[in-house]
Amino acid sequence: MILKIGTLNCQNSKENRTNRNDRARLLARHILEKRYDILGMQELTLGFSKKVDAYLKNYNFYGDYQYGRGLFGTRVPIIKTYNQGNHVVTKLPALSIATKSLPWLRYSLKEWIRALKKGSVARRIVTRVEIEIEDTRVYIFNTHLDYYTPSLQKRQLAYLLKQIKKYHAYGQVLLMGDFNLETYNPMFVEFTKELEKLDIVRIPVNEKTNAKKYRKKTAIDHIFIPKQYRILECGTLDMENLQYLTDHKAVYAIVSTN
Repeated sequence: MILKIGTLNCQNSKENRTNRNDRARLLARHILEKRYDILGMQELTLGFSKKVDAYLKNYNFYGDYQYGRGLFGTRVPIIKTYNQGNHVVTKLPALSIATKSLPWLRYSLKEWIRALKKGSVARRIVTRVEIEIEDTRVYIFNTHLDYYTPSLQKRQLAYLLKQIKKYHAYGQVLLMGDFNLETYNPMFVEFTKELEKLDIVRIPVNEKTNAKKYRKKTAIDHIFIPKQYRILECGTLDMENLQYLTDHKAVYAIVSTN
């Protein structure tokens, strides 16, 4: 089976939240034109994701939001405004869906103060979607890690690795998301090595994938696939039509599952 897999951070901005100039239609058009089979998305707020979903009749948006869909996530004004999800967008039917919290509380007052100054205190989540591909269970993980506190990033990677090991015992694993870690970061290198022990490998896209205003020199958005998948094509996509909608490049891979 041939699959096109992607990951794209859509930026939780005021313009997107208010759907300025019908940005939802632009994003939906991108998804349709690029013909993703599985797309992991980050930073789609509750209201905006519903507007995008309305244009995508043949796709499903799987996954919950940082603060859920209950009273807290939908009624508290400031929470409702910024409440974002890590959706898995696919035409494939889901056998099970879960959204789990990553570690996000700091252990020291100093870390809290620094994180507050940088606006990096939000709850972080990972969405897990179970599908079936050619009679094989496949577990898709889509996540978005903290961008400022290294000790927290380390704990988040450890949590992800534990979950991946658990579900790897039952089937294949696809992992994608905005890791906020470059390819040469020691934590990310070690994480990648641990996944390789499970025969899960990173798609070799190394070019910078986030906004020019940030210092990062290489990719921070990554996709991991089972080692037995054959990579037919991979890279980043031209985001000219979405330059005001996202400050990231989409990463994609076209793979053969057999």
